[in-house]
Amino acid sequence: MIFATPLLAIAGLIATVLPITIHFFFRRRKKPIEWAAMDLLLLAIQQTTRRRRLEKFALLVLRCLVVVLTGVAIAGPLLQSDKMNDASAQNASRELVLIIDDGISQQTICEGRESFLTSQTKAIAAIDELQPGDRVGLLLAAGARQLVWPPTTDIAAARSILVTTQVTDTTSNISGAIEIASDTTQSLGVVSEFRRGSIAHNLKSSTTRINQAKTFLTSPNQIDVSNTQIVAFDPQAKGPLSIKNGIPLRIKLHREGGRLSADQSQISITSDDNNQLSLSHDWKEGQVEAVLDGTLTIQYGRRTEIALRAELLQKDAQPADNSRFTIVPTTNTIHIGVVDRTSTGGGDEVGRSDVGVGAWVERALRPTSDAGIETELIEPTAISTQRFRGLDAVIILRPDAIDAAGWAVLSQVFKLGLVIVVVPPPQPSSGVWQDMFLRAFDFGWSISRESIKSDPPLTLRRSEIPHSLLIQLSSELQELIQPINVSQWLNVSVPVNRGETVLTMENNAPFIVRGTTDGSRGSVLFFVASPELSWTNLPAKPLMVPLFQELIRQSIAQVEQGRQTSVGSDHLPNTIPRAIGLKFSLGREGVVADEQRIISVDPNGTLSQPITLPGVYTAIDESNKTVGWVIANIDPSAASTQPTSPEEITNEFQDSRVISNNTNLANDVTSTLKNSTGSKDQTNIFRQEAPVARAFQGTSIAVWFFSALLIFLLGETWLARRSSMGATTTRTTREHP
Repeated sequence: MIFATPLLAIAGLIATVLPITIHFFFRRRKKPIEWAAMDLLLLAIQQTTRRRRLEKFALLVLRCLVVVLTGVAIAGPLLQSDKMNDASAQNASRELVLIIDDGISQQTICEGRESFLTSQTKAIAAIDELQPGDRVGLLLAAGARQLVWPPTTDIAAARSILVTTQVTDTTSNISGAIEIASDTTQSLGVVSEFRRGSIAHNLKSSTTRINQAKTFLTSPNQIDVSNTQIVAFDPQAKGPLSIKNGIPLRIKLHREGGRLSADQSQISITSDDNNQLSLSHDWKEGQVEAVLDGTLTIQYGRRTEIALRAELLQKDAQPADNSRFTIVPTTNTIHIGVVDRTSTGGGDEVGRSDVGVGAWVERALRPTSDAGIETELIEPTAISTQRFRGLDAVIILRPDAIDAAGWAVLSQVFKLGLVIVVVPPPQPSSGVWQDMFLRAFDFGWSISRESIKSDPPLTLRRSEIPHSLLIQLSSELQELIQPINVSQWLNVSVPVNRGETVLTMENNAPFIVRGTTDGSRGSVLFFVASPELSWTNLPAKPLMVPLFQELIRQSIAQVEQGRQTSVGSDHLPNTIPRAIGLKFSLGREGVVADEQRIISVDPNGTLSQPITLPGVYTAIDESNKTVGWVIANIDPSAASTQPTSPEEITNEFQDSRVISNNTNLANDVTSTLKNSTGSKDQTNIFRQEAPVARAFQGTSIAVWFFSALLIFLLGETWLARRSSMGATTTRTTREHP
């Protein structure tokens, strides 16, 4: 016999023993005093003492049994066989911990059903196998989030929460969720269909995953489905654009599936002012990748950025990767500041050779009147933050004329996103400017104080793969750099991972170096040779114009692309000055922007909540004015519908095992606890949530105890009245008339 609530049975026993114990330990001993009539009283008492003593003892026993039976009956006594006792002990207080994959790959539709719904149904079925007193804990794979944690005995509440959970557009992070649970859980289950996208986070991670918990993985869905993805959507020409002939756009598509048959894809491109462009592509059998180009015309004269959405019109197995977003700046002109000394026409300024440097640079930036670039001259002593407002880039021709305060301003605007081009002064200088330059940007470089001369001049090294800033010149770059030679330069040393070499001379010394830092949106381009004929013949060669134009345009474009992030992020890719919040402005077809919903942003770029919807977000300041934008797109690799094999997913998760869809998930996950040496400690981890009553299989015998309790109460009542003083006196009187 066992008890559903043994504490009540114990309480009944204590309530019986405690008063008796107190009586024996604290009763007072009285000393008899003899007096004249004592003998007559003793004679009368001796005649009834034995009978009264027996009655009192029987009454005490009955009253003790009443108290004990009350506690035992309420405690819920159960009668079980040894076999049933063993089963009950094994099932008592089980703990089921599940990780439900709610990542973007779970939006895959297979045989008319969404993958997440299938996984959700399996998890609910496992919860339904639990008994009162068991515990359940739930985590979500998208973002490694806690849903019901720590494990709770409120199974109904956990089930209700899971029923209302929905799939997300965020990358699955199953290993992160396992790490959360493995510190306190010996065994857990991962419920997923395990498409390729579900383990995309693991495949990208190079760190070793160590799981202390035994992990059970549901069997992967190995049915092939057809899916077409938009993997890239960008302006074809980077940087600020002239909108006279529209916006050139490029879309990259990718197909997945077992047998890729001939097909056609229709793509609709829509701007935030409802201008549209339709594109189509005819797939050949077996074709996987495709690139589509088109030009979108917009309202002439528009000066603000244009938000664009590209969307596949055909339905496929994965709807989440059928949309992609971008922003195109529409300014007709790039504004560039040129830091140089102005010529007064007399005095020391007359005949300066660096006047020629300014002329060469001006000619490269504005070869024609409609080049789309405007320049303004800035005195080195007039550098200020206000002076740089409205500029996209600045070219420094006289770094030797800038003081420490000027370099501090340049460092600040560099962090805010300004593109800075620095060239050495054409005339010998003290070399102090190199130290101030390196302190301002902290790239870890070293620059020689004096120039190095070479006779004969050095040529530029040709490369099969051009730098990303020169990608637009790739078809003709080899021919353009062939006639370039360098006779004088400053030696620059760039440590590994502290900068990029854009162009290199034949002696492997860098010719153009690019530097960026974490937390800064801008970039710095440094020429080792001044664009002046005594240093290099570059100004007089055809490469001069496209080199300066592309370096600046592509650098500005990369600053703009620095505002692109992935769904699920809780931090801006780069801080936006004065931004206090993000407002959702353009999303998928049918998704309406909520004008009231604002995601708060702190000065460090941390968001009050993760971005959950792909689309275009505008950054606002305290006066609700737009101060920037952020693009949030899904990760195409995380949306992959490619099936995986059981062997592949077990290799991705240590100490794991794939279980069949036909097995009982709850029993598989909780069975480890029964055979584990640490199961006792595991059971007591969440003892503060112990159930009020445990459920066991067996026959309740509480009714028999209540029946015995009633009989004893009746017997106690009768015996108490019989042994009372009044009853004794009446009986004695009748016996001695």
